[in-house]
Amino acid sequence: MSARVDVLLWAQRVLAMTGAPPHQLLGLKADATLEAAQEAFHKIARTSHPDIHRSGLTPEDLETVTLAYARCAGAYQEYRSKRIQTTRLQPIKEPLDSGAPARPSGPIGAQPGAGASGQMNGKALIYYRKAEIALRRGDLKGAMLQIKMAIAGDPQSTFLRTALVEIEAELAQNT
Repeated sequence: MSARVDVLLWAQRVLAMTGAPPHQLLGLKADATLEAAQEAFHKIARTSHPDIHRSGLTPEDLETVTLAYARCAGAYQEYRSKRIQTTRLQPIKEPLDSGAPARPSGPIGAQPGAGASGQMNGKALIYYRKAEIALRRGDLKGAMLQIKMAIAGDPQSTFLRTALVEIEAELAQNT
């Protein structure tokens, strides 16, 4: 069969699976890993992305392929978010000695790093929040990358530069 016929059959098959769980749309078992889901979605993207078939399909067929691809992309995103939420964080073996008090000094309901929002612009704040998440996961290299991105967004921030120095020191201590 031609690629055109293959992608149309795939699109019709996906669109017929109304209400199917994400793993079925991606062609996976229910207990598949996140890596397997990513691999399956990338395979779908390589073979069935609407931009690949834009010139060879009629507008109606292209719409069908686009809807099927969007459904698979949504399924992958849903599968991914469920798997990320259920992934347990690895406990830190040694407590970090950052000199900070063990308990937060602010109100109990305060967001972590809530004081940082007044000290940097919005773009830098997004990367700073991502760095906080990476630190909670124990990913020092990821946190360092996010802090560097935050510094690129707000080069004048001494708060971010201090955070970078602390992360680099912790990374040097662990390696």
